[in-house]
Amino acid sequence: MRLLHHAFRLYIDPSQLEKTIAFYEELQDKPCERRISFADRGIKVAVVGAFILLAGSEEVLAPLRETRALIVVDSLDETIAWLKKKDAVLLHEPHDAAGGRNVTARNPDGLVAEYFEPGDMR
Repeated sequence: MRLLHHAFRLYIDPSQLEKTIAFYEELQDKPCERRISFADRGIKVAVVGAFILLAGSEEVLAPLRETRALIVVDSLDETIAWLKKKDAVLLHEPHDAAGGRNVTARNPDGLVAEYFEPGDMR
């Protein structure tokens, strides 16, 4: 199991998306890498370096807010086995997600993180 990348998840009002993207682009001297819109869920996502910005109404973001980080790994199955040995709690079973597979876990210290294996890693 190797950690490939990690990012902070930030939840913002849609009216602040462009301003927030510009802030994190300047902070990291990196352009926004990706924008995704989940129109059916009312969420817009922007990835800027080590930050994932999720913009939506308070109502649509409420169920997501507990997850504070994304940790990209090379093997989700190995990561899950390691998490269980370390007394992390899986909040849902692994499942297919956009571009790969993921699981959300509460780490022993209380941090809730999404662990993600990109599809091209399998």
